[in-house]
Amino acid sequence: MIEPMGSVANTPVMSRRMFAWITLVLFLACCVAARLFISRTLDGTLCVGWNRDAAAWRWGAVHSAMCAGAALALSGLLLQSMLRNPLASPFVLGLSAGSQAAVAIAYIIAFQAGAALAPSAQVPIGTLGAVVALLLCIAFGRSRERGLDPIGMVLAGVVVAAMAGSIAALCEWLLPPTERMGLAAWSLGRIPEAPESLPLIACLVLLAVSLLFFQVQARTLDAMQLSDDEALSVGVNLRRMRWAIVIASSALAAAATALCGPLAFVGLVAPHAARALFAGSHRSTLFASAIAGAALLVLADATRTMIPVQGGRLPIGVVCALAGGPAFLVLLRRGAAGAWSR
Repeated sequence: MIEPMGSVANTPVMSRRMFAWITLVLFLACCVAARLFISRTLDGTLCVGWNRDAAAWRWGAVHSAMCAGAALALSGLLLQSMLRNPLASPFVLGLSAGSQAAVAIAYIIAFQAGAALAPSAQVPIGTLGAVVALLLCIAFGRSRERGLDPIGMVLAGVVVAAMAGSIAALCEWLLPPTERMGLAAWSLGRIPEAPESLPLIACLVLLAVSLLFFQVQARTLDAMQLSDDEALSVGVNLRRMRWAIVIASSALAAAATALCGPLAFVGLVAPHAARALFAGSHRSTLFASAIAGAALLVLADATRTMIPVQGGRLPIGVVCALAGGPAFLVLLRRGAAGAWSR
């Protein structure tokens, strides 16, 4: 019996795709195993093995890192798709910094009122800050002739991120020294081992809803990689989809920031890694980006556990910044930018 030529041609593609999925899932499993089985005692001794007493804390850190990493990665993928710009990410465009500034301002207001900022309030406040930051990028990164300018958006995002970061730093110094350390530690990033239930649930719900919605709209996201005129000619409602991406990417970045603080490079590197494995439709890269982001942040948390420092562990934001830059350069060297454009 002669096999149809179409199925013969599709077999290598399906095999590569299956191999990519297996590789990605195994990478996530290895990262989770490293975080669960590697730890340090109070005196700084590195321990490898299962500790039943510390299992709940380690699983809490894994859950926090997976949720925040997946949310940042999906936010980055959506922003890159909307702007057709491989440099777009929640950190580069100032979404994380805008969320950080909004939470810091709310922290100051709550302190002046003699109250504490509730964890349940961090997500909506952070979302508002992220939306404002992204709208500022859109306002200053567009021209009358060309509409949204990808280069202008990135440049505006750098300025917005710097301004928002300065506002957050100012808020820290307006607090008394006894209250300043908590906000400063959160600003450097953290992976809570006993996460507050409301930020964690909010991050999970936003992640699930966004994945399902944009999975249904995967073909629309593919069409948005064309020029505006071409996308409109095939029936894409650019205005509606761009607003959906603005709201979803801002909410995802804010939820991740509320849970783990502002983190760099996760939302930039993970979509590139997904596109390097699954060059093509968003039907694959949406879930692949979320898995890659979850794995990268769990790996960063496991890595900082292995690094001996005085007085505890490195802030997760430091690890992400130190590892994210070289990782992004490696991805570019291996052709991730070319995969993004295909």
